[in-house]
Amino acid sequence: MIAVGFDFDHTLGVDHSLEREAYVRFAAELGVTLAMEEEAHQRLVEDLLVRFRADHLTLDGAAEHFVASLMEFQAGIVALPPGTRYREICYGLVDEMVRPLDGAAEVIATLVDAGIPTAILTNGWSPLQQLKIARAIGEFPGPILVSDQIGTTKPSDEAFARLAQALDTPRGDIWYVGDNPAVDIAGAHAAGMRAAWFNWEGHTYPNELAPPDVQLDRLTELLPLILTRT
Repeated sequence: MIAVGFDFDHTLGVDHSLEREAYVRFAAELGVTLAMEEEAHQRLVEDLLVRFRADHLTLDGAAEHFVASLMEFQAGIVALPPGTRYREICYGLVDEMVRPLDGAAEVIATLVDAGIPTAILTNGWSPLQQLKIARAIGEFPGPILVSDQIGTTKPSDEAFARLAQALDTPRGDIWYVGDNPAVDIAGAHAAGMRAAWFNWEGHTYPNELAPPDVQLDRLTELLPLILTRT
């Protein structure tokens, strides 16, 4: 039996840089105008996001560092507690900023109707990723694996092993759909899965990576590929 795993961000939905915008709005609550066109402000936010996503900072640690760094722009700021407030701002932005990509709900519904197991494996943090998924495509019918909950991030073999376990399907019978060549496609291939590159943004595939099994320009192009193999 074929099974399908999906990335979320830039595959099933987009959040329009929600976590960056949350930092901007957090700063505004603290009396600081964070202008992302200014190099110092942009560097502050991007550095925190990179360090958090690489597991060099916890979410609470990143938010605390953010508040402390704002002292450089305006003295006398007090925030309690930074991590909690940053999370609340992120949650409040979901309805405003998260949108589904064309065909996402249709593809999921069609696979489910055909009896094909589906799951989402996404890097990110909970419950933000679950809220984004619900906003984009409604109640997802299969397992949702978020990196902070499973304790590992793509492209690690452990992350894809958890996907295979959740789908209860041999790795060689799993198609993984994602937009990131290095994280999604290379990670799936290294784990022994087949990989579909969703290139709706028109990028050039890196020459140094093995090519995907298939390239999708529209998400609905996945359906004949999968349905003819069941």
